[in-house]
Amino acid sequence: LSELNILFEDDWILALDKPSGMAAHTGSGITGGTVVDVVRAYLGPKAERNGFSASPAHRLDRETSGVIIVAKRRPAMVHFTEVFTEHRAKKRYLVLVKGKLQQQSGLIDLPLQEHQQTAESRERRGVNMQEARTRYQVVCQTSHAAYVQCTIETGRTHQIRRHFAAIGHPVAGDPKHGDFAFNREVKAQWGLKRLFLHSTRLEFPHPEDGRKMVVESKLPEDLADVLKAAGLDQTERTA
Repeated sequence: LSELNILFEDDWILALDKPSGMAAHTGSGITGGTVVDVVRAYLGPKAERNGFSASPAHRLDRETSGVIIVAKRRPAMVHFTEVFTEHRAKKRYLVLVKGKLQQQSGLIDLPLQEHQQTAESRERRGVNMQEARTRYQVVCQTSHAAYVQCTIETGRTHQIRRHFAAIGHPVAGDPKHGDFAFNREVKAQWGLKRLFLHSTRLEFPHPEDGRKMVVESKLPEDLADVLKAAGLDQTERTA
């Protein structure tokens, strides 16, 4: 079992610092070693309560590292489903994208095709587009790449990855929506071996009493090393 890096735990929730490469759930060819597996192994008999098994309360892509919340009881899960559906959680990410951004900060407001839509539904209704908004702020950049902080106002599948690809600044190390030549270059020159996307901060109302909770995870060492190699270490300078 991989090490569980626990950021916060109480009777209702468990906040983890998820490593890149670990899936939240089993499914589509993924077996074992998921967040669900390691959490249930850690909680042991306490993983199950009144027929509810501890489960992740929201999605975080397998390749993305950082903060993920696990609901330990059903009322917590119900609470988070509402919080995330109504966009009442604030999610902040750190990301490295290709090229230099024109503006220091901005809003990408581009509807995205619904990821889970079935072929049958597409035939019947056409492509279902969902509103999606990503705000970004450049931390520092060179002519080659920008290190950016983003907050998402909607939680669509691969939202940050699809949004930055759409504006011509794909996320470094993204095997699906990225720029393959850039990914190869970044791997060879800066040692990036995975998607450069990290969930660094999550703010949400606590399921028990609604008090404001903030859970943070700092940029993992492997990504910090890439920034150094890229001349983008987090000194607050902007090129």
